[in-house]
Amino acid sequence: MIRSILTLMALFAALNGSASAADKVMASALASAAAKLASDAKFEKARELCFKALANDEDCAEALFELGKIYERDGKFTAAGEFFVRAAREFGAGEAATPAFASRRLEAETRIKKLDPYAARFTTLLADYTAELNAITRKSTDAFTQDEACDRADALKLRTVLSPDKAPKFDRPTVAAVPVKRPPEDGVSRMVSRVIKPAAPTNVPPDVERALKAAGWTTITGSWKKRSEGVYEVTDGKLETPKVNGAIQVIVHKGGTGSVKAMVRNNQEEYLSSFYSYGSGFGYIVEGAGAKMFTPSGGYSNNKFYSNMEREDALSDAAPKNIVMVTVDEGKVEYFLNAVKKKSVNYQIAKSGPFVIHVEGSMVIESPQAKGQ
Repeated sequence: MIRSILTLMALFAALNGSASAADKVMASALASAAAKLASDAKFEKARELCFKALANDEDCAEALFELGKIYERDGKFTAAGEFFVRAAREFGAGEAATPAFASRRLEAETRIKKLDPYAARFTTLLADYTAELNAITRKSTDAFTQDEACDRADALKLRTVLSPDKAPKFDRPTVAAVPVKRPPEDGVSRMVSRVIKPAAPTNVPPDVERALKAAGWTTITGSWKKRSEGVYEVTDGKLETPKVNGAIQVIVHKGGTGSVKAMVRNNQEEYLSSFYSYGSGFGYIVEGAGAKMFTPSGGYSNNKFYSNMEREDALSDAAPKNIVMVTVDEGKVEYFLNAVKKKSVNYQIAKSGPFVIHVEGSMVIESPQAKGQ
């Protein structure tokens, strides 16, 4: 039931845009009033005000925290834990601007550990396991071992869960990893290790290059053919520009034999397989009948956020093309699909990495633009 309420509130926020400054102020005031009511043992009224606060701002940390306390008092420990986890995340995201949030985050994390008596033990076990992986990778430096260790670290999210001093000390090799065959899931063996493809030959006609640079791109690679004004057939092409704040937009035509990636802050290692979906930046990958959304995740222990595929939005079969736009302003990232805002987040993500539109295979795209600085 709690998840259904939160899902509906998230959908409402997505349809009506992110919380404005006035909405956030109202949410904070409602949460403060709810805390006062809870201190007077008026828990039902406090609960009602908290949900009203979240209707104004779904990420209101104070309201999430108060709801965690109310549900913990009622003995509904699973719901309480969910609210405390979200509160800790939002307090952590805002503590740079509001230092008082640091102590609130620590209190939320302490309550999470109390609700789960095995949490501390679990973290210790993960730290011990990571120490063994560190020892193995120091001794065996071949690409196969390093890649397998990174697979395990990614699966358990060790770099996010553990503090930097206890986190993995190894990285993926820069050369192609030895292919690893995993047991088939449907009778068909899959090669899921990363494959590093040779760079595609670059063939960009002068008029196309001028138009793309006028649209904000500085680096253009791959094969580009102009179909009409602003419309290009692209094979293994990439557009990049060293911007960190601004917006990117591209219109992806239906069909083609590949995918189109549109990302801001494209500064991470991508790992996409049938098991994991970690992106290189924040944005979309359009492929087939879906648009995969990559949003910030992590940040709980060391405030470092990585790109993780949150969901895949279906694309209409009737639409001949789809418009993708991603905006970023400092830590705020907003996602638009066919002019509808699908998501808005605001975290302390790394302020580095270019904007990129990357076509793998052959696709037709239109009006790829990059704006900002």
